[in-house]
Amino acid sequence: RVIMLGFAHDHETLRNGGENIFADARVRQAVAHAVNVPAILQAIMGGVAEPASQLVSPAMRGYSEANGERPAFDQDLARSLLAEAGADGAEFTLSCPNDRYLNDESVCQAVIGMLAQVGLTATLDSMPVSNYWPELRADNFDMYLLGWSPGTFDAEHPIRFLVHTNGERLGTWNFGGYSNERIDEMLPMIQSEIDDGARQAMLDEAAAIIQEDMVYVPMYVQPLLWGVRDGISLTQRPDNFFILRWVEVGATE
Repeated sequence: RVIMLGFAHDHETLRNGGENIFADARVRQAVAHAVNVPAILQAIMGGVAEPASQLVSPAMRGYSEANGERPAFDQDLARSLLAEAGADGAEFTLSCPNDRYLNDESVCQAVIGMLAQVGLTATLDSMPVSNYWPELRADNFDMYLLGWSPGTFDAEHPIRFLVHTNGERLGTWNFGGYSNERIDEMLPMIQSEIDDGARQAMLDEAAAIIQEDMVYVPMYVQPLLWGVRDGISLTQRPDNFFILRWVEVGATE
């Protein structure tokens, strides 16, 4: 599961009535450079999470090696991008669940502190996930926290749900309303291509577009932490599903 920051791409205004700064890719890029992911991994995730550069982890089929480098932590660059976009000093809301992902609210609080250091003032709107999804679907957000684990173990999955233009069956979790004609054009070709090389080339192109537009800011791959007593061995699936037949119980004293 990749934990990321999402944005209100298509909103006319922010929740406070101000200009929607997140419609500008430079602001989204500034957020990416302002967030100190290594610090979050060490201070909050206990060093057991891995940084993420894409909407899927390297363990997933279709991961783009060509786009494996994530944005560098660079506060000066973030300030420069904000100034260029005329967004320095902007105020907005960061929506966050407080019972969905590991340390979700703590991560959001850390992000708010990091954004403040480059001149952005975010107010935390934290809530149980039972309230969170309805708020996002009602477009009641400016920036938000999201985690995604592809049920197909393939990079096509988040493109279909998170990036494709929102419609009846596609882009159904694309809360921010991002739309890109080339992404929409490539998705059916990715889905139908049986040549691995040709398919990966399209996935590489899609990953590059998503990174350049900074549709989301991928931060880290959430770790899977299970407690297992002595005498038991098991296989831990990367999607966190528990398969009973993969558990072996040995002799106990």
